[in-house]
Amino acid sequence: QSKLYKKVPLPLFYVLAIAVLTSVLVPGEPSPVLAPEPIRCVPCTQEKLSGCPPVPSNCREVLKEPGCGCCLACALEQGEPCGIYTAHCGTGLRCVPRPEDPHPLHSLTRGRGICTADETEGNVMLENNLLTEDGDIAADQSSLQYLLGLNKPLDLEAHESIMAKVNAIRKKLVKLGPCHTELHSALDTIAASQQALGEKFTTFYLPNCDKHGFYKAKQCETSLVGRLMRCWCVSSWNGKRIIGSSDLTADALCHQEVTH
Repeated sequence: QSKLYKKVPLPLFYVLAIAVLTSVLVPGEPSPVLAPEPIRCVPCTQEKLSGCPPVPSNCREVLKEPGCGCCLACALEQGEPCGIYTAHCGTGLRCVPRPEDPHPLHSLTRGRGICTADETEGNVMLENNLLTEDGDIAADQSSLQYLLGLNKPLDLEAHESIMAKVNAIRKKLVKLGPCHTELHSALDTIAASQQALGEKFTTFYLPNCDKHGFYKAKQCETSLVGRLMRCWCVSSWNGKRIIGSSDLTADALCHQEVTH
C-alpha cells in the first residue's frame, strides 16, 4: 500500500506561503501590522478518529500524519521516498530532494524526496541548497516544520500558531509586485475570517507569488479539513484566471509551467 496520502493536507500551504515569503525577506524592515489570531486546524472529532485506518503492527515508529490530519501512520525509514503529502520521516531523519535533482520543490510535492539522516545542528534552514529552477527559495519539509513550529508531529498547539508565525515573517515582507500586494491583503482577510467563522472557516486562498512579486502560473486554494484543493491557471501579470482554462488537480501543471 502506498504511503502517499491521496488527500492534500496543510503542508502544501506551508510550501507555497513560506517559499513566497522567505524569497523576499529583507532584515530590519519594520511593520505596523500586529499579528492576527492564528489559523486553527479543525478539531479531531471522535467520528474522524474512528475512521482512521489501523496502524500496521510492524511499524518501527508511529507518528501523527502531517498537517491537520487526525490519524496515526508508520514513520518513513531512511532511504524511503517521501514528500510534502507523505507520512513523516522517522526520528533523526528529514525529507530532502535527491542529489542533483533539477526541480527539488516539484519533486517534494510528488513524493520523490528521500528520507535522509539529519546531520545538521538544530534544524538549520537549507535555503541556499534548495533553489528552484526559477530561483525561488524552497525550504525542505523539515525546515518548514521547524520554521512553523511543527517539527514535533504530536504537538497540537504548534498547529494553532501557524498564522502568527507566518505573520512574523510577513513583517519583513517587501511589496515588489501585484502578487505581494494581494498577499498582504489576503493574510488580513484570512485572519479576520478565522476570528469571525471559527470552526466553519475551512478553506482559504493565498496568492502564489514568484520572487519578483508577480503571480506564478498555478494558483490553488487550501483546505483545513483534508479536501482536495481547487487549482487554476492565471496570468503572471495580474493574477486573473486564463480565459477558457479549466480547474486543475493539485498535481497537474499549467501550460505556462510545461512550456517554460
